[in-house]
Amino acid sequence: MRDDLLHARASVDWAVAQLPAFKIRLDAWLKDNIHVARKELPPDASKDVLLAVEKEPLPLAFQVEAGVYVNAIRSSLDILAATLANRHCQTLIDDAYFPVASSAANFDAGNYKGNKFVKALPTAEQAIIKALKPYKGGNNLLYALHLLDIVRKHQRLLTVEIRPAKLSFMAWGLSQSFSPVTTGWMRSGDDETVIGLIAKGAPNPKINLTMQVSLNETAYFNHREIVVALHEFATLTNSIIREFDIP
Repeated sequence: MRDDLLHARASVDWAVAQLPAFKIRLDAWLKDNIHVARKELPPDASKDVLLAVEKEPLPLAFQVEAGVYVNAIRSSLDILAATLANRHCQTLIDDAYFPVASSAANFDAGNYKGNKFVKALPTAEQAIIKALKPYKGGNNLLYALHLLDIVRKHQRLLTVEIRPAKLSFMAWGLSQSFSPVTTGWMRSGDDETVIGLIAKGAPNPKINLTMQVSLNETAYFNHREIVVALHEFATLTNSIIREFDIP
């Protein structure tokens, strides 16, 4: 890889290197703070509710940390833009932003930050950027990364949710007494998730439950396990950086 791309690549690689430890800490918190409970309904009900209950809210520090990784990954593309400006149009270094537009129409019309810099690039580099479709509806993963970084920098911490990842039961005759939630799970409060209904009088089953922390940004990136999402963003940005590893 060309030396002038190494700074952009390093920003992504740093974030990726932190993710295994981040996941270990997330999983440890989930294991220590979530348990399965049976909520008995009134006697006239035929079933009780099985819940995954959180002892305490997920620490906000996890959301802060996830935002830092989003920023490091997204920033790599602006470092890339500055690199391209240094190669081809040094007078526009202050206008060098990696373009992400709100629509294909806005991209074609030049309605995005960094338009002046992009138009000053050689035809080959402009063609690479155009082929990436860096706009909503073209490259939705890139658009999500871009918007999530704006949200966490200027508005608030990223929204996350705790939800089941894996769920299995061990109990004789459970298929007759247990009814899973149609959607697989259902959030029922600030600190609990419904995982199913069980017939009144049925013994408590042995439950193997693995929970996960997911990004829940409905407008941008919905219900994606947070470490998986960060890896997807990193893979995308590294592939973009490699596109410009040309003479």
